[in-house]
Amino acid sequence: MVSAAPKEIISVILARQLRNGWKGVTPYSPIIVAACVLARRLHAPGLTFWSGTLGINPEPDRIYPTGTDPRNLKSVEAIRDFYDVFEYGETGCDFMFYSGLQIDRRGNANNVRMGGPNTGRPLRVGGGQANTSHPVVDERFYLFAPQHTPEVFVERVDFISVAGFLDGPGDRERLRLPGGGPALCVSEIALMDFDPADCCMRLVSVHPGHTADEVRARTGFELGGPAVVPETTPPSSEELSILRSLDPDGLLRAP
Repeated sequence: MVSAAPKEIISVILARQLRNGWKGVTPYSPIIVAACVLARRLHAPGLTFWSGTLGINPEPDRIYPTGTDPRNLKSVEAIRDFYDVFEYGETGCDFMFYSGLQIDRRGNANNVRMGGPNTGRPLRVGGGQANTSHPVVDERFYLFAPQHTPEVFVERVDFISVAGFLDGPGDRERLRLPGGGPALCVSEIALMDFDPADCCMRLVSVHPGHTADEVRARTGFELGGPAVVPETTPPSSEELSILRSLDPDGLLRAP
């Protein structure tokens, strides 16, 4: 079997979560464009997604370095603007995706500011702020991290731009945040979800070639999970064939 690159594994895992008939908004990442196109071609032909270029259901002949590339608009069903995206969010999304330069144990993410409020430096990263400043009704969202290091997976983010479970059970409900919070988090080396009892991240599986000890050593907080952690189901030959037909330039295989 041909081995898959870390970003290919992330795309495949996220594609497997998506269901026929769902609708959602996606960020600019080619990882996510690939995941949505893969899901539509394999098991969810009725999936509706808005790409970073504001096109609905793009069918690009390949993926590009950024989702804002206008070539992603090939064969879209419609083109909208950001006002439509926010209105769409208010009517209710079945799924969304978020990343961040920091992700903490309760699924909060930061892509706005590193450090304290007076000494921190702003980040030139967009998206995600809508999760806390705008009432996007995402029934579930998925976190993804192309890098898995203690600097990314931190005990507590410096700034919450994507509200996960905040400080624990009941916080989202107390603040009347819509949606169900993060369903899972997938990184370059592992798949994690969140324990319903305390809303803390726990290890579900490790990707081929990695170990649970390695994942825990590369995480900046105690990571729960079973005593024996299974291996992530690798991409099938069909999943990998479709991905690589979309990615002749090897963007998802690059370091």
